[in-house]
Amino acid sequence: MRFLKNESLRLKISMRQLLNWIAKIFLLTTMVSFAHASEISLSNVSLTPLEKSWALNADVQLELSPALEQLVKKGVPLHFVTEFQLTKKRWYWLDGKVVDVQRVSKISYQALTNQYRVTLGTFSLTAASLKQALAAVKTIEDWVVIDSAAIDSKQTYQAALRLRLDTNQLAKPFQVNAINSKSWNLQSDWYRFEFAPSAQSPKIQAPKSPANPPSAGAQP
Repeated sequence: MRFLKNESLRLKISMRQLLNWIAKIFLLTTMVSFAHASEISLSNVSLTPLEKSWALNADVQLELSPALEQLVKKGVPLHFVTEFQLTKKRWYWLDGKVVDVQRVSKISYQALTNQYRVTLGTFSLTAASLKQALAAVKTIEDWVVIDSAAIDSKQTYQAALRLRLDTNQLAKPFQVNAINSKSWNLQSDWYRFEFAPSAQSPKIQAPKSPANPPSAGAQP
């Protein structure tokens, strides 16, 4: 009986040590993950009026974790989705969605040329470094997102913008990592702001003067 008690005590101590060890490993892994976490943040978001539309501008801070940088360099493309939504409040039902548009950007590494290829919708370009490729992805300038005919100039709307890594485009093993690790789950918070069209007036482009205007003495 004394032998069984001693074995039971040893077993409890071993289990306690094992649990402590697992807890320490989990804590260390979590700290490393957060230390190398990817980041996306948005600032200075605004809508600029044009003649018949509204264009979006924003400053984007985008950083990749070392894991994602290595993933790109191994030839795995990364897809980023920029989402813009415009809604209006309705007292009788849920908020009505007026605009819901997306822009997809892709970064891929070309091993033969040692360059990065960036695809922005139907437009593509090459970059000499990953830093340059990310600069193209995070550029949000004069992106036409609203048709003036779709909104009421006297209405106040709620606008929202977000940029995220589309992990659904990754291979299945990498999707599992994206679920379990913050450093793979890369997205910004929704940047929300009020949009009142009446507070701004559209930019009316002045008519262009003819390339070769007639001289003062010319006859009609």
